Amino acid sequence: MGKLYTLDNKLLVGSPEVRIGDKMYPVDDRTSTVKKMTALKEKDNSDEEILKLAFGNAAYSEIKAMDMPFKAHLELIKLAVAAMTGEDEEEIDARFQEETESK
Repeated sequence: MGKLYTLDNKLLVGSPEVRIGDKMYPVDDRTSTVKKMTALKEKDNSDEEILKLAFGNAAYSEIKAMDMPFKAHLELIKLAVAAMTGEDEEEIDARFQEETESK
């Protein structure tokens, strides 16, 4: 008999969330959304589109209206990407550093 691999239900239900202040924002971590985000990362000025994909248009508008400091905005993008891909923040930080150095 061959090996049996099982996909745990914990991976199939619920979505990650990012907290900004006292409010929680769910992040869309579906495969189709992550693929769109990956394609966007190849283009310039993709930050806003990544946030729209991650949070949806309504939450994105609310977040944009906060007019947060740029450093916080960059951190939010990293958190959203980490939540969407399931990677650790450290992995995202390392990738952002590599992309910045290669430009």
